[in-house]
Formats: sequence, structure tokens, C-alpha cells
Amino acid sequence: MTDDVDDAGVPDTDPEHVDPAGDLADAVESGDLDLTLDEEQDVDDLREFLRRAEAGEFDADPGLEATVRIVRSLLDDVDGEEE
Repeated sequence: MTDDVDDAGVPDTDPEHVDPAGDLADAVESGDLDLTLDEEQDVDDLREFLRRAEAGEFDADPGLEATVRIVRSLLDDVDGEEE
């Protein structure tokens, strides 16, 4: 398939592999899905989660990898607002 979106409207990251978490992360990273942090969310907690995940402290799985990508994207947005 040459389209970025299949007939069901799901981003087509790999047509041979169903990966909803990865597709969601793709949408967040590309800006197609705009997420914002709740005002009560502690940004330092997200940074600590990201540090621990990147250090391999959690069992690796596609859902964790997608969550890390989403957190990175959210933190990039927060960091961009602080500048």
C-alpha cells in the first residue's frame, strides 16, 4: 500500500504487522494527533519515566516503546513552550 493511511483510517507503519500502539505513536510524532499534558501532570515524573525506559529498566515491548515515543513528543512540546 502506498498511502500513509489504510482504508480503516489507521496509519500504515507496517502493513504486515498490526501495531496500534506504534501507529498511535506515529500519529503523535507526526502532529496528526495533538496531545497536551494535563495541568496536574508532573513533567519531572515523565522525564524520570523516559530516563528509566531508555536505560532499559523496564521489560521491552512494543507498547512501552510506543509510550516512550509519545512521552518524548509531549516533552518536546513542553520544552518548546518553555523557550
